[in-house]
Amino acid sequence: MSSPSLDIRCRSLCVPRRGHRVEECEDACAVALERGRFAVGDGAAESAYAALWARLLVDAFVAGGDEQPAWPGWIVPLQQSWAESVRRPAGADPLPWFLEERFNQGAFATFLGVTVGKGTWDALAVGDSCLFQTDPEELRVAFPLTHSGQFDNSPWLIGSRTSADEVPLRHAARTSGDARPGDRLWLMTDALSRWFLARAEEGQKPWRQLEALLEQDDEQFTDWVERMRATRKLRNDDTTLVVVSL
Repeated sequence: MSSPSLDIRCRSLCVPRRGHRVEECEDACAVALERGRFAVGDGAAESAYAALWARLLVDAFVAGGDEQPAWPGWIVPLQQSWAESVRRPAGADPLPWFLEERFNQGAFATFLGVTVGKGTWDALAVGDSCLFQTDPEELRVAFPLTHSGQFDNSPWLIGSRTSADEVPLRHAARTSGDARPGDRLWLMTDALSRWFLARAEEGQKPWRQLEALLEQDDEQFTDWVERMRATRKLRNDDTTLVVVSL
């Protein structure tokens, strides 16, 4: 997929956890190539309707623009949309107590959004979905995490029922950089991000392995992910990749 207005191309790929169907994947990604907007989100499996929440986040980001309210203001309408979508009908049987608690807490997701302009890019991240910028020989940027040891089981998350007043600005990381011709921007959810950083720390160039897969069809990427899981090089988790070629 290429953009008529910006000199960029994009490819998006997603593989659900082993034993799950694509429609059960709780990752989400969205692309607005003509506007230079790209996003990935990772819904927390332990929360209620997490896939819906991740989808709302990424779609809203790529549809937004200069008129979009500053973080976290643009989250509030999405929280309302999520609540309306999951509202239980009047007279419905009560949920089991453990599901009721989860439902009342709402959904949670990590988020990464990138905007590419003429010669520059800007990124906003909450949690451990990561952005990497590479040229053929070098990993130039790792954001918001920079080392594989930083991944844990409690990343910052955006909540569908969390008050905007309780979402401090410090939970959102921001950065920007030069969009150099020939570079690539890699947006990844956490399992693939952790693998990527670990290989880079060993002195390898993991982007070259992924670049070879870009020349093949989606099934080849799925097969590669499954082989990596089978050898425990990649955690068995929903795996999403968006590649922006400058």
